[in-house]
Amino acid sequence: MEQRKKIAVTRKQAASYAKTALERELPCKVTEIRFIGGGSFGFVYAAQIDKPPYTIILKGFRTADMCEREAAELRRLARDSIVKVPEVYFTFAATPEVPMDFLGMEKVQGTNCFTDFGKLLLPKKAKAAFADAVTSAARHWHEQTNDKFGLIGNAVYDDWLDFYRPFAAEILEEARRMASVGRLGKRALAAMERGWTQFDAIFSEPVENACLIHGDLNVMNIMADKRLNVTAIIDPLESKWADPEYELFQMRNLTGNLFGLYETYKRKYPVSKNCDVKTAFYALYHEVYTYINTGSRIHWYLPQMVRRFEKEIRRAGFEKYCIRKDNDRNVIGESPDCHLRTVQ
Repeated sequence: MEQRKKIAVTRKQAASYAKTALERELPCKVTEIRFIGGGSFGFVYAAQIDKPPYTIILKGFRTADMCEREAAELRRLARDSIVKVPEVYFTFAATPEVPMDFLGMEKVQGTNCFTDFGKLLLPKKAKAAFADAVTSAARHWHEQTNDKFGLIGNAVYDDWLDFYRPFAAEILEEARRMASVGRLGKRALAAMERGWTQFDAIFSEPVENACLIHGDLNVMNIMADKRLNVTAIIDPLESKWADPEYELFQMRNLTGNLFGLYETYKRKYPVSKNCDVKTAFYALYHEVYTYINTGSRIHWYLPQMVRRFEKEIRRAGFEKYCIRKDNDRNVIGESPDCHLRTVQ
């Protein structure tokens, strides 16, 4: 597991590439192109054109393997959704002249529920209705099931842990390397090691169904109007046929707790007895996975995941653990609550 390789491109260059890609894909003239956001892997633009639908959203990717996957995820989520998911208009594959993949899609109404801070000042009743709508949308996806677990388009695993355990082990192994060179703090690694020694206890309940999940269902990707009526859900990331609780930790991220998303889901729908500690484990490992992928992180955010996990593993009532290493520096966990095993 290593950081994704990204092409070097500025926002201005990407805007020019976006205009060229759009005019090649659609018989139109671009009258305006405006940067509206971006992240570690690309830039997003709103383009005005001279014919319907008049506005198109263009997402340019700085890595070579994300565009088609995200398009497939959007199409699959839209197929079984009770909220708006942006329609995919086209995908554009990079060329020597335009060295970025582009996803062209529908412009949806509303603003996201993280950067539009005015939404946090709305009455409790509005927030409760918002949480009810978001969790109903999530649950509708979770009720869509598959006979195998794994990424959309590559679901080949009979059991959730057949997919997730080796994935988590890879994250931990890279976390150890990062900690050894000072790129990850001791407390974060210690929390990850503690979770790993208790892995069998935390994940003791079988996941019965491979459920459809969005993969990045936090408030940044939930669009709503000024009254908090949900207008769309955007930007899936590594959508999967998965444990539905792998979706839930995102509901607590950013300002999600201020809208009560996680607790609303738990109140409305059945969850596992270890849901709180499971989702805290997922959140911690996911944050480190994101750090590995992008090479950067929000410095206040990982400590928050660490503290949450430490709190939840204490609340779960697991016994004290110890960590020791064999001659190959594999971590071995000892606890009355988990089977002794060597981490591979």
